[in-house]
Amino acid sequence: MIAQPPLLTQEGSFRVLLITYNRHLMQKFYIRTFGCQMNVADSNEMGRHLKARGLVETEDPEEASVLLVNTCTVRQHAEDVAFSELGRLRPWKTRKPGRKLVVTGCAAERTKQSLRGRFPFVDLVVGAKAIEDFGQMAERLLAKRATDEDLDYAIPSMGHQVSGFVTIMRGCNYSCTYCIVPYVRGRESYHPMEQILGEVRDRVNEGASEITLLGQTVNSYHSDGSKGRDTDFADLLEEVAKVDGVDRIRFMSPHPYYMTDRVIETMAGVPQVCEALHLPVQSGSNRVLKTMMRTYTREHYIGLAEKMRKAMPDMTLSTDVIVGFPGETDAEFRETLSLIRETQFDWGYIFKYSPREGTPAAEMECPPLELIEERHQECLAVLEETGAGRRARLPGTVHEVLIEDGNFGRSRSNHKIRVQGDVVTGEIVRVKITAAERATLQAVPV
Repeated sequence: MIAQPPLLTQEGSFRVLLITYNRHLMQKFYIRTFGCQMNVADSNEMGRHLKARGLVETEDPEEASVLLVNTCTVRQHAEDVAFSELGRLRPWKTRKPGRKLVVTGCAAERTKQSLRGRFPFVDLVVGAKAIEDFGQMAERLLAKRATDEDLDYAIPSMGHQVSGFVTIMRGCNYSCTYCIVPYVRGRESYHPMEQILGEVRDRVNEGASEITLLGQTVNSYHSDGSKGRDTDFADLLEEVAKVDGVDRIRFMSPHPYYMTDRVIETMAGVPQVCEALHLPVQSGSNRVLKTMMRTYTREHYIGLAEKMRKAMPDMTLSTDVIVGFPGETDAEFRETLSLIRETQFDWGYIFKYSPREGTPAAEMECPPLELIEERHQECLAVLEETGAGRRARLPGTVHEVLIEDGNFGRSRSNHKIRVQGDVVTGEIVRVKITAAERATLQAVPV
């Protein structure tokens, strides 16, 4: 039994002890997130709804009375990992009466018809299309109401958040033949600019000085704005930069089709926008890109890279590539390797094609698994070759690093950097690079 807090003569001290005492009596929740930054942002949003209903976040699932598993389905392996975790949670559910288990996210959306039968101990399934309805669902699950005043989007997550995510849109209007995302997240919908700016201010109030704008095709954003015309993504970047306390702006994941001249000019002209971009290319073959329904060509993508590096000479460029797409010939795979060398990516993610049930590409014949693995390894090697060449230029250069945890932080170009000496989480430090290792650069303050 928890002892009653003693009465103290100093009101402030009594309040601290009373809050501590009440936190022991409060229900707690734990969230396990798989997948992309959109899922992280969704987890944070659902956590705010739980906090508004009196729950407290914990880092220990054994303390939790509510546990959320936020799933990913972009590849079969990601879905399998999430569901394997879910299967291991049956003992957690039964150890203490009254515990609630919630499954959310993209895999929950894709499998919601069968998920309850497979995992009968799950209390609530929230598909990716229903994330914004989670507040009402949580109210029914917990029998706890929350008013608009209770739902404080400035309630911080655990830890010091120097970088904050803000979702500006949901869904995707594209029909890439390999991709399950449009099926599980639905068509594009855009948040009003004032809502976005309000959430940016909330993230700043939490302690964030770096804001990452999120969307499936984030740069397709448009909305009826206060400027008397349609507000596009470049307008949004400019407005976010005006929010007091925003030192850095990033965004992901953009689509090459919407990387317009105006967006590039805005990136280069707005000081808060970082000189780093993750721009998926997927393939270097025009035939494969057309089969994927990617709506751009090899030449268009290479031209974009040239424009961006001309406008922002210190910019880093990363990408996604799929190897082993159905019908990909050896010559077409070599075109992808040559595009990587020509574009000189700083880093990237190379994925082995994973058929997703319900997508057009799932009906096509894939190359043999052994060949896909060979291409995967060769593509990784070429990407590391270009990345190493880019990193070799860095020793001796000076960068601004936002300290995120201990002595580690990130530069505006999104390099992870370890800074020698005493630094403080949340501060921006000017450093000189002393060594450019593969994963983490080494630096000293200047």
